[in-house]
Amino acid sequence: MVASGAFSGPVILLGLSLSPKDEPGFFRAIVWLGGLLGSLPSATMLKMMGVATKQARLSDDRRAELLADFRRNDPRIMRQGLRAYLRYLDRHDSPAARLCDAGVPAWVVHAEKGDGGLTSEERSTLKACPRTTLVTIPGTSYFIPNEKSERVASLLVDALDQAVDHTDRRGR
Repeated sequence: MVASGAFSGPVILLGLSLSPKDEPGFFRAIVWLGGLLGSLPSATMLKMMGVATKQARLSDDRRAELLADFRRNDPRIMRQGLRAYLRYLDRHDSPAARLCDAGVPAWVVHAEKGDGGLTSEERSTLKACPRTTLVTIPGTSYFIPNEKSERVASLLVDALDQAVDHTDRRGR
């Protein structure tokens, strides 16, 4: 939406992947296997989310809420959504350049490991972009908004401050 020009930002993109190769191999395998085995791989992935939440640094209450959310997913619909997601990621040659060219203030937030990643080319493009702030959270995280909520809240305040400053400069 940002790259289309339909949104003027600012925007914070959490756990962003810009291309299929940024996604972990097991994720791509689940999507590929869905073409052969139907919704079984998606159902398996949902079961694996229980293991992932046990390793996450979350309160017991938040962990229970996330697991309840995962259980509400329909593996057949999830399979279709995951396939569409990977096709979408593969639509453009340089999504990082498109994001930069949109001229929207953007924070791209990802963990060092776990939640997708960035190629070295995407990373250098985003670092060179004057309107993009690249934030790498140390360690592994699959649930950035939950595990790093203080950091995400701080970034939201920064984005809102920038939006207010921008609005004030335009006289509105």
